[in-house]
Amino acid sequence: MMVRIVWGNIRPGHWPAFKAAYKKACDMSANTPGMKGRWLSHDRFDENAFYSVTIWETEQHMLDYASSPLVRETLFPMVDEHFTGTYSMDVADVEFMDHFGSFVPPSGEKKAA
Repeated sequence: MMVRIVWGNIRPGHWPAFKAAYKKACDMSANTPGMKGRWLSHDRFDENAFYSVTIWETEQHMLDYASSPLVRETLFPMVDEHFTGTYSMDVADVEFMDHFGSFVPPSGEKKAA
């Protein structure tokens, strides 16, 4: 199992539109082979920073998705207008996982810093 973590910056004031575009992209790619989970997190101390975390069954599933026409031609253009161009991506093997069921916070919930 693999985890892919992307950190990036979006343009000031773009969070609501970026989040909506990200959710739409998630809906369009909901049945992606090998994708086990996906999270979008908004940095608590930098309003223009985000983390996107995806869990993959295999590295090949992750690579197939990233290079797919759906991502290149449809999904990436939906979110690209919000990026500043500053981002980093890390991929790691999942060595241990402790799962406590599904957790979906109420819409718009954000804990205070």
